[in-house]
Amino acid sequence: MTAGRRTPFVWYGLALIVTALTGPLIAAAGQPVHEVQVVASRFTFEPATIQVFAGESVRLVVRSKDGTHGFAIPKLKIDLHIPDSGEPVTADFAAPTAGEYEIACSEFCGRGHGQMKAALVSISAVKTNR
Repeated sequence: MTAGRRTPFVWYGLALIVTALTGPLIAAAGQPVHEVQVVASRFTFEPATIQVFAGESVRLVVRSKDGTHGFAIPKLKIDLHIPDSGEPVTADFAAPTAGEYEIACSEFCGRGHGQMKAALVSISAVKTNR
């Protein structure tokens, strides 16, 4: 086999690698995933408000800055255990109908635990004519 014949295989292999790396960022319908990085620390979530569009694919990547925490959105049946190691924990879901959804720490983390809250705000997508 000559070097020229190997070229299509090299490009095919490269295409497979790129697809493997970017594939998880594309939803089944071909829409990009809205990824939000969230940091949990005593006694807050940052950002405190997460805005999404109803129906879009969402990936929340949650890390702890200072200890074990929980990350719960009860109305969406999401409840994550966030380890104190700083390792990320993810939640993938379709954004719910328009509205505000409370986020709370679901692992006791100290005296301010009850105030450790945030909000997921889902808004209706506005279609534009292009």
